[in-house]
Amino acid sequence: MDDVNFIRDIKPELIAAQLTHIELDFLNNISCDEMISMLGKDVASDSLCQNVNKYVNWFNHLSHFVASAVLAPELGGARHITMEYYMDVAVSCFSVGNFNSAMSVLAGLSQSSITRLHKLREKLDKNKVEHLSTLERQMSPSENFKTYRTALKNAQKQHTCVIPFFTLLVKDIHTTCEIKKTKLEGTEMINFEKCWELAGHLNGFQKYQSGVCDLQSDGNIQEDILVAKILTEDGMMFSSYETEEPVTVNDKKRYKAFLEKAPKQRMESFY
Repeated sequence: MDDVNFIRDIKPELIAAQLTHIELDFLNNISCDEMISMLGKDVASDSLCQNVNKYVNWFNHLSHFVASAVLAPELGGARHITMEYYMDVAVSCFSVGNFNSAMSVLAGLSQSSITRLHKLREKLDKNKVEHLSTLERQMSPSENFKTYRTALKNAQKQHTCVIPFFTLLVKDIHTTCEIKKTKLEGTEMINFEKCWELAGHLNGFQKYQSGVCDLQSDGNIQEDILVAKILTEDGMMFSSYETEEPVTVNDKKRYKAFLEKAPKQRMESFY
């Protein structure tokens, strides 16, 4: 199914469940060897990191899927309803311990093509906006994602399946491997602190993989999300400016620059 808005009639909690199943499938395809081999490499071009690359691409696909749904040209005045729907999906993902999808949906809702739509945002339900703001604080990068790390620990006590924010997991492993020296300074002695810390990261990664997702599964919905046709970056901006004309000086400059890069054309060409 090509229409990104096919899921609007499905409860956000059920969509969060399907996203969790998809995430776990991607996560389980990655080996510890692949996690280590990706360090210091261009993951996108390295054949040893194909599964990591697929997982990163999934994150981007989901965020673009969300933005495409909100900016779909056929929505017209119903965009705020669709945006509220995905706000609920993001909160639901967080509630079931699926932090990677929660962050991806947040990224989709934070696309500049959406944040510039001030009239759209004025229509949003204030309670839903507050819930989303709370989620954004929970996933804030401040103090090295301190609040998120606390939520992650709590989720591991509450859920049989927890999906971590993958980018941060990779960053933590990279920090351990690249910042800390393998041998103690000035000696030939192995830095066992680094070894134990790396082993802890990989052991934690395997625990995430061994999670059992007991949430309702619907293969048809999952497949539709995975293969849905999404807008390109230019397509999102095109639809955004078609929805609301630029008002501020800076936005007018961005619009002028956009037209120079991507002259007006049929919407179909932006998929």
